[in-house]
Amino acid sequence: MTSTPATIAAPLLHLRRLSKSYREGESTRTIFADLEVSIARGARIALLGRSGSGKSTLLNLISGIDQPDQGEVIIQGTVLNHLSEHERTLFRRAHIGFVFQFFNLIPTLTVLENLLLPLELQGRLDAKEKHRAEELLGEVGLRERASSFPDRLSGGEQQRIAICRALIHRPSLLLADEPTGNLDGETGTQALDLLDDLVREHGATLIMVTHSAEVARRADRILTIRDGRLEESPP
Repeated sequence: MTSTPATIAAPLLHLRRLSKSYREGESTRTIFADLEVSIARGARIALLGRSGSGKSTLLNLISGIDQPDQGEVIIQGTVLNHLSEHERTLFRRAHIGFVFQFFNLIPTLTVLENLLLPLELQGRLDAKEKHRAEELLGEVGLRERASSFPDRLSGGEQQRIAICRALIHRPSLLLADEPTGNLDGETGTQALDLLDDLVREHGATLIMVTHSAEVARRADRILTIRDGRLEESPP
């Protein structure tokens, strides 16, 4: 009997011949040139590079916040940079989560309200989702802080809320920009453990900008931006 070749799963993210440059006075600075990479569903990627190499720019291109000069950003078969600005915003809300170095919690909203915000923006906020959010707060040990405001929380507690908020709407792609950069060593490790656990639980693909070798060792793949290209090294 002739065996049938296994089906190769389509990547969650494909960057095809991506180029980006900026004007600096009378000259043009090239950030990326013909950048190409595919990332599988569920993969955990560490993104490295010196300051100014384009790490945050790449996250902005992947999320559709910024547009490439040439090439395509393809997420789950959708060419993101072919969409209108409004369509990209809706796509981000549905499919992408963000974790930032400085947490970016809204100070006038309570912990629970911050957590529910992505669902509210999508019109998905109902009693079932609110109950799920309260359970998630319990899982990370912050159920009793649901009605507190962010300024009453420690840095580690704020980052726990930020991680939960990034995943509450079940995104397929999570982008994290130096998520432990504003935390001390032990608190940063706890935040990374939580991020790992929740990413695995939700089956999300993670792309994390970091300068930390310890953080990079947790990844499935390490990609380094160097001279406008992506170079891969073993974790």
